[in-house]
Amino acid sequence: MDHLLTSQSIGISELREAPAKAFEHARDEAIVVLNHNRPAGYIVSNQWMERVLDQLADRAVAQKAVSRLDTLATARRVDPRSL
Repeated sequence: MDHLLTSQSIGISELREAPAKAFEHARDEAIVVLNHNRPAGYIVSNQWMERVLDQLADRAVAQKAVSRLDTLATARRVDPRSL
């Protein structure tokens, strides 16, 4: 059995009948689209997607910053006024 990653679901037939309604319900949580009681995909709102992409970008920047900590001892001091 496939693991569902959200508690909200919609059948693919319901989605075909009223897709706008599905997107209205997908505000703060993803909705799993079921086809024969198996997950076929997920619907997420624009706000949800923006939040997830922001979190991924923050994580990437944090990882890059941590990886650069090792080079801190060899860094040279720069006066911001000279930039």
